[in-house]
Amino acid sequence: MVNLGINGVILRVKNNSLGETRSLNLLGKPMEKWVEDALRVPCHTIEAPTVLDISDKLKQILDKTKPITVVLYSDTPLITTKTIDVAIRQLANQKADAVKLPRGCVYKTEYLFELTKLFPQEPAGGGEFEAVTDGESLSRVTDSARRRILNFHSGNGVIIFDYHNTFIDCDVIIERGAIIEPYNFIKGKTVIKAYAHIMPGNFMENCIIGENVTVDSSRLYNSFVGAETRVGPFAYLRPNSVVGRSCRIGDYVELKNCVIGDGCKVSHLSYVGDAELGRECNVGCGVVFANYDGKNKYKSVVGNRVFIGSNANIIAPVHIADRAFIAAGSTVTDEVPTEALAIARARQTNIPHWKGNMYAPPLGEEGDEQFKLVQLENGIIDGSASESANAPQGDSQGDSQGDNGETLE
Repeated sequence: MVNLGINGVILRVKNNSLGETRSLNLLGKPMEKWVEDALRVPCHTIEAPTVLDISDKLKQILDKTKPITVVLYSDTPLITTKTIDVAIRQLANQKADAVKLPRGCVYKTEYLFELTKLFPQEPAGGGEFEAVTDGESLSRVTDSARRRILNFHSGNGVIIFDYHNTFIDCDVIIERGAIIEPYNFIKGKTVIKAYAHIMPGNFMENCIIGENVTVDSSRLYNSFVGAETRVGPFAYLRPNSVVGRSCRIGDYVELKNCVIGDGCKVSHLSYVGDAELGRECNVGCGVVFANYDGKNKYKSVVGNRVFIGSNANIIAPVHIADRAFIAAGSTVTDEVPTEALAIARARQTNIPHWKGNMYAPPLGEEGDEQFKLVQLENGIIDGSASESANAPQGDSQGDSQGDNGETLE
């Protein structure tokens, strides 16, 4: 709850190691924002020089109608609301003009207007007042904040197996019963619904993960995954991907700016971009939705219960109607009607006795005599010529056998 009787002031701190600390991102939020959220009031920020001239700096931004002013530092993001509340109560109970914190201070506003100089504190506090002054202290502070976040989720019934190797941003929402295994990075405004299972090795940012979803070793950005769906391993959901309920998004599948209807299967090695798929479609291995002509992006629309065979190319813009069947290896450029079979590939032609494949010598006695593998000093070569043709020129005694060459039958 916002306390309207408090002036909040944050002193911006720079240091030689990290530069401006206020904008350093700490688990999804700038450090200055961590301090402001702990204070729970809108804050003014001013630079923290060696000596702060009250008349030129603070008096211009303070509201005299607010009886209390809290001055904090941008490099102490671990400070808590509880600590600030205790200091404010102490100020009132002791009838003091100021209560000094290890890094920061709580003042009566009227007392500040009587001062002419304010001497900022050097970073010397520990615990929640530890200041970020270099990379090593940034790591310690980040780890402390990370553990606070993990404790919060564990206290709400989220199962987290490994505190050392789980990284969750401050604004992530995880419902009770979800399982978070190690080596996961869950960032941004991600929401994970109840009983979802986040298996090891995922990176997800600004996603909504439905109930009972399983995500395994995948990358997800700005996407929605419906309940009971399985994603991965090694799937890649790019921004604006919407996956329905009870779907299967398998290994090495890439989705981008698409809608995948309920019950669809995109099992492996496929790319679906700028497309809309209806319910219960099957997308075979190696299918590519070709959405880009080098200048513009185009959209493909696929109906319900469509079967797209392996290694098919869907050239956008195109519409494939309900219950159509795309034969494997087809390149589809035109509309496919309802319940039609689309075959768009050249007819197979067999050329007998073709000897152009040098790595597949023909069988039979004649072939055994004409085609042999000849091992030379630099490796193995084989071709349509005979052994004598492949053998190196020169001394037949030294080249046909021994270290320089050996005939392999």
